[in-house]
This record gives sequence, C-alpha cells and structure tokens, in this order.
Amino acid sequence: MSLSLDELSNIETTVTSAAKKSQNISEVPAAIYVISSEQIIRSGARSVADALALAPGVTVNKISEYNWQVSIRGLNEVLFNKALVMVDGRSVFSPLMSGTFWHTVDMVMSDIDRIEILRGTAGTMWGGNATNGVINIITKSSKETLGQHLEIAAGEHSYQEVSYRHGFTLNENTTARIFVKGVKSDYYYDNDEPWRSYRGGFRSDYQQGSNAVTLQFGGYHNVSEHYWENYNLAVTPPQLIPTQLVDYSRGGYISVDWFQNNDKTDYEMHIWADSNSKVEPSSKGQFSTLNFDGLTRTRLTDSHELTTGGGVRLIHRNVAPYTDDYYAKLEPIGRYSNDPINTDAIYNLFTQLESQLSDNITTTLGVKVEHFSLNNTTEIQPQARITYQYSPLQQFWAGIGRAVVTPASVESLTDGYHLGEVIAADHEGSGNYRYYDGLFFTMGNPEMENESVITLDAGHRISLTPELNIDSTVFFSNYQNLRMLETGSDPWVCAYGQCDDGTNLPNNLFIHQTEFGDRLNANSYGFETAIRWHPHQDYILNTSYSFINTEAYCSDYMSCADDAMSGAKATYNHQPAHYLSVQSLWSINASWQFDVWFKHKSSVDSDITYGDGSKPYSAPEVTTVDVRLAWQKKPSWPKVELVIDALNKAPYSDMPNKARIGETAYLRSSWDF
Repeated sequence: MSLSLDELSNIETTVTSAAKKSQNISEVPAAIYVISSEQIIRSGARSVADALALAPGVTVNKISEYNWQVSIRGLNEVLFNKALVMVDGRSVFSPLMSGTFWHTVDMVMSDIDRIEILRGTAGTMWGGNATNGVINIITKSSKETLGQHLEIAAGEHSYQEVSYRHGFTLNENTTARIFVKGVKSDYYYDNDEPWRSYRGGFRSDYQQGSNAVTLQFGGYHNVSEHYWENYNLAVTPPQLIPTQLVDYSRGGYISVDWFQNNDKTDYEMHIWADSNSKVEPSSKGQFSTLNFDGLTRTRLTDSHELTTGGGVRLIHRNVAPYTDDYYAKLEPIGRYSNDPINTDAIYNLFTQLESQLSDNITTTLGVKVEHFSLNNTTEIQPQARITYQYSPLQQFWAGIGRAVVTPASVESLTDGYHLGEVIAADHEGSGNYRYYDGLFFTMGNPEMENESVITLDAGHRISLTPELNIDSTVFFSNYQNLRMLETGSDPWVCAYGQCDDGTNLPNNLFIHQTEFGDRLNANSYGFETAIRWHPHQDYILNTSYSFINTEAYCSDYMSCADDAMSGAKATYNHQPAHYLSVQSLWSINASWQFDVWFKHKSSVDSDITYGDGSKPYSAPEVTTVDVRLAWQKKPSWPKVELVIDALNKAPYSDMPNKARIGETAYLRSSWDF
C-alpha cells in the first residue's frame, strides 16, 4: 500500500515504445508519458480507456458505460484512426475501421505494468496509424505475477466483475500465468440493456542467458442486447419487424516474441496472429491478421547505433456483400461491400541511426518505407530528432516527422447506410407532399490519397528537486487528405423507385448518396505539461494539462465555406481546447489510502444553429471528481476499495448527442495469495 518515489518519478521511468528498446525517459527525444500500475489501480478505473485520461494530450470521452472515444492531440472521432494502440507491441486496431474498439481492449487491471503514451509522429518505428501517437499497454512478466490473484467487484447499474489469475513456475528458466475475467453490467446509464464480457489468456516467459522468449494467447467474447427493428421494403406496404439486436464481438490472438542481446548486436523477432468478428450492422465482418516483423540493433561505435528492420502483415477480410434484394431485409444502419472477401498486405522496411555527437547532444535520424496493397500506395515516413542534455536533471529536445494513416476498407471498399424518410411531392404531381422511405448511403472511394501528418514538436524536462518533475511540450501539426463527406451534383440516384441505372425499386424508395473525399486539411497546435510532485513519502500529486486547437480548411466545396452548417470541418473546429487532470494519492497510514481524481474539459461555443433551435457543436464544460477509499490490514489480507465515479454529479453527456453517464459507486475486493 506504500508509494515508491523511484517508481513514480517521471525522470527515472524506463520506456520501450519510443525506439523499440529500453530507454530512460530523459533520453527520449519525443513527448512521452507513462501511466504506472500504481496510478491505474489508484485511479479506480475499471477499463484501460478510462485510465488514459491521466495522460496529457489524450482525450477520453465516455459515450456509454462500455463504449469510449479516445484520441490524441485532437481531431476527436468515434473511431480515432490517428493513434496506434498496442498490447505488448501487438496492434489491436480494427482492420475495417482503422480505429480501436475500446470495449475489446481489456485485461486483469493489476497485470498491467504500465501504459506508455508516445505523442506525435512515430511512423518511422511503428508505421501506419502512428500519426498522432502510440498507446502501448505493457503487461507484467509472468515472473512478476507468481501466485494467485482474485478480484471481485459489484456496484450500481447491475455492475458485477470477477477476475482470477494464477502464476506459476515451469522450470528454473520459465514462468507462466493464466487468467480469466468476466464483467456484467447495464450498457447504458439510463436503461437496463445488458452488457457481458468474458475473456481469458495465457502468458509464458522464458529467459536464459542472452535469449528471451514470450508466448501469449487468449480470447474474448463481448455481448450486449438492445431493442432493434428490421425492415422489409420489398413488400407493400413496407413491413417493420420489432426485434432484439444481440450485438457481440469476439476474437482470439496468439503471439511469440523473441529477443537476443549480444555485445555488438541485438536481435528481435515478433510473430502474432489474431481473428476478430463483430455483428453490429455498421461494422459487421470478420478479420484475420498474420503479422511478422523483426529488427537488428547494432552498436557501430561507442557513439553510433543503427537499427534496421522490416515486416509484413496479411489481413483477410470477410464483410457483408450486396445482394440483388438487399432492401428486403434492412436494419436501421448497415454496411455492404462490392469486394467483400479478400486479403490485403502491408509491407515495410525501416532504418534509424542514433548518434552521440557530444557529451550533451544526441541525434536520431530514421525513415520507413511502407506499402499498402489495399490501395496500392507506397509511403515514406521519415523523422529527425535531437536531444540536448543540459544536466542530468534537465533536458531539451526537438523533432520533426511524417506519418500516415493505414488505409481502411471502411472508407474505400464499403458503403455504409442509414434508413430514414424523405419528404417529396406526390408522385402523381398533385402538389401534395408525403413521406417516403429513404436510404442514405456514404459510399467508399478507393481513389483517395492516404491521410498524412507532418508534426514539429519540442519539449523540456526538468527535475527541480527529487520530489518535483515537470515535462512540457509544444507542437504544431499539418494534416493532409483528411476524410470528409462530399455530395455530387445529383445525389438522389433513385427517386420514386426509379434509379439512374434503370433499376426499379418497390415502394417509391429514394436513395441518396454521399462519398468519402480527401480534400480536407488541418493545422493543429498546442501545449502539454505533466507535473509529478511528491512532497511527502505518503503523498503524491499527478497533474496533466493540455491545450489543443485545430483549424481545418478546404476549398471548392459547400461544407468548406465559412458559414457551413455541418461537415468534418465544422466538427474539427468545434472541439474543447483545455483539458486538466489532477490525481491526488494519499497513503493515510499502512492500512488506509484515500485518492481523488479531478478531471475537467472546457466548453465549446458555436454560432451554428439549426432550424429547431439546437446548437449541435456547442457543449458545456464537464468537470468530475472520482474518489477512492482503500483498506488493507496487512499484505496477506484482502484489499477492500470503495470507488465513486463522478461524485455528486448529475447525469450528463460527455459529448453532444451521446448517451448520458453519471455518478456510479462500486465496491472492489482483491486478494493476492
């Protein structure tokens, strides 16, 4: 129950995500923040996504009890595609959406060693999607989790959780652990639609001499149930069928990591495979991925180190195809493809040279070449960085780099739709108006350029005293070819059931089409700081603050105009600018802890007003306080915690037009034996 100054000091923290090797944070010429295991447990967070709000530059919006929207440095979207999210170096992004489904990223929270968050471009080392940053969730070695761990929690909104982990020794060089975890809760704060999640896994670590091997495998099954409707527009009159949507996502993975460290050269090889499927209509599909990558790290001289590597990733996709009568069985939302089954490949080669130019100055130069078969493009992702070690306790750094977003089938090879209504004149021309069924499609566009960003950032780290560390960053990013929706000159491809291609549809069905485009650009700039203050052995204060401003721009399109009422430009230009997190950790005595987590994001003001008086881009400020009280008589006893999220907070929406969330209390007990 005690705090460790060395473990919680930012200056003393060791990371691996910046250069794919172990480094002290003071050596990293980039903006990086580490959320420690202690911070995660004492935040009371029940999910990885919730814990990410501790870091500067990271925006976490909760849009249901088990659905999150996470972004780095703005441009917030439901499925943010500008951050590479990994678990122990294994990518967990959706090949369909090129984003992360955070409800599928879970584990026994006490098994997390740390979460490393690298902000800014990291394409040279990590490739596609590492445009605004990298989130690497690093779990503990099985050697660190010997014995048994049992955790039980229960609280409001039908919340129940149980997890069990058993770690054991196989021989003098090999340890292993197994775990299982189950969660049950209401999916929404305001209703009792159920959510259930089950997962389990295995990890084994082998270490002998200069060789190390880690084997992991596991799987998950998530399911929620919602009121739903099906529509048959092929009969007259159209038929509505109330039903229940049993929305599940499930998947499995296996990975092998091999390391060999020698006097002059280190070798690494990583092989992993996974398979994931979803039935939610707008992201329905099954994807199987096989990934191989490796590197060598050679110390050319005492002052120069060269890292070279490469890899290949194969992604097999199987999504819903179009049928001749797809309108005979429609859901309120959905997605179809004219290329539903295929295998895509990503190839990459990279090199990076780190040079010690003097006792105080270190430079890093690197480049990655990456080829995407999905759209047959090849991208170059270079970076240049420099560190000036003013003293052992103070460093300055600066860097510039380019990175791209992995192209995704959601924007190029699939067409999403939602079912709605159209008000139009009576077909017989009587002058009367009535409602007709309408399908509103967002069509994929395989001709788009890849989204890219060039970021220039600089930072300063200082340890004013052994108890006070400050880490600050300023950045500027220029984005090109961001996705936006574009409407052609005649978007109504079907009117009154008559289509431009000669097709006849029943029930006077209307079909409207927009298409993904790539003409949107943006500039983003900001400031981030993290302060860790440890004034007493029993107390620590972790503070992070971020200012982020985005100015999107484009031309020659109606949603690019200054008075545009909707579109991606308006969305990006109306996001909160200020984010603050303050985590207070107090060990009252050997048995009691009392922790408080204050979170704040600023309001959004907009002059855009719709005809019904609503202001879709305006949002009030959101301030919450989470509290945690923990008791453990002695280390061999169970630990008991009371956690209250959003203490005394009236129900609220974390984002406009999203489901409400509010105060939630729960009890948790964990026992290591």
